[in-house]
Amino acid sequence: MTDHINRWLLASAAAYLFLLPTNTATFPRSVTYGVAAVCAIIAWLAARRGPAPIPMAGRTVLVPLFAWAAWSWASLAWSIDPRYSLGQLEREVVDSLLVMLAFYVAARDEKSLRVLVVAALSSFAFFALLAIGMSATEGTWDPTRYHLGVGPWSTWLVLVAPFLSTLVAPRPAGFGGGARLAALGLALLALLFASARMSENRIVWVALGISFATAALAAAWRWRHSFARAPMRWILPAAVLLVVLGLAFFDSLVERAETVYQGRESVAATLEHDPRIALWEHVKGRIAARPWTGYGFGKRILAGPLSAELGNPLLAHAHNVFASQWLQTGLPGLAAFAAFIGALALRYLRFLRSRDDPLAFVGVLGLALVAGFLAKNQTDDFLFRSNAKEFWAMTAMLLGYGMRREHALAAGDVPAQTGDADAASTAPQRYRERVKPTL
Repeated sequence: MTDHINRWLLASAAAYLFLLPTNTATFPRSVTYGVAAVCAIIAWLAARRGPAPIPMAGRTVLVPLFAWAAWSWASLAWSIDPRYSLGQLEREVVDSLLVMLAFYVAARDEKSLRVLVVAALSSFAFFALLAIGMSATEGTWDPTRYHLGVGPWSTWLVLVAPFLSTLVAPRPAGFGGGARLAALGLALLALLFASARMSENRIVWVALGISFATAALAAAWRWRHSFARAPMRWILPAAVLLVVLGLAFFDSLVERAETVYQGRESVAATLEHDPRIALWEHVKGRIAARPWTGYGFGKRILAGPLSAELGNPLLAHAHNVFASQWLQTGLPGLAAFAAFIGALALRYLRFLRSRDDPLAFVGVLGLALVAGFLAKNQTDDFLFRSNAKEFWAMTAMLLGYGMRREHALAAGDVPAQTGDADAASTAPQRYRERVKPTL
């Protein structure tokens, strides 16, 4: 029966991940979410009672995560709008924790992880081609029709970008590479750039650059022996990619200066006069008034006052994920959230330092995912609805697979795979003793 539950869990989780970037399939998305959550709970409980329990993510990750969730719920007691906060807590905390559980449990082995990655890449390709098709046939692309808007869509591009490298990475964590998969990867990369250009979003290029640069630097450090043997094979593609992203970012700045300001201001002036600068000054004052408690959970808890003060309905929240957490839940909530993000990065860094290549590759993906998401959220707050679920799902599936792989290595159930002479030195000699079968 457990095998059937696991198959239902994987299928529903993959379908849910595919449907997350669109706003036209709310019912099937809700159904797949419900099925995945129920199956995950059953599979978790069954595994805990069996001979091979699912390894926990560890105290360093779980303590700040649940501290953030608990403090967010506590803010209901002093929220300026308890009814709004309650609805947001149910959607953004309870649902998010269930999504994390579902994807953590679903990524039980290499095959499961690849199924989830295929779902994410297929979703990106399908909706990107849909946007291009709409633009070609209708003369314009309406991002609110199928793609939840420009901001959510461009954030999805940043989240999915690190997983393009799985096409050329060796098994078991990757798909094995080869000419056909490399060609597919290049095609998806071109589709990524085309979609990002259509969004007319500026920060998406910065976030993509940071994500790709993080992955490149992490991989060069981990496989430094291979890097030293043929540095140009590593440097040239990364340099070309970053140059293209830099040019695209500059082009987006010029286009915004021409379309929004009709060419009356320079690129530097458009950045200087960005309305978010005035918004952040108002947010700073609001935080100073209630630094310890905040105003209650919910991204738009001060939507009315902020919009009225600034005369702009688009400036209804903090437009920065860390400022948003501080505004909502005060300094304790911000500290717990920052500690959780830091714990994720440290866990992926631990994976990266592993003597095992597949586990190290998971570390590369995780670090790039976190870096790109944080970069995208410096000028907005997309830890909300679909984008939040996408981030939680992706980081949970990497953690789920990574923890299982780490514990299997520690128990001696699988041999470490390494093709780099420097790899073994990146992990301490007491690696097996340091990682216990369950945490």
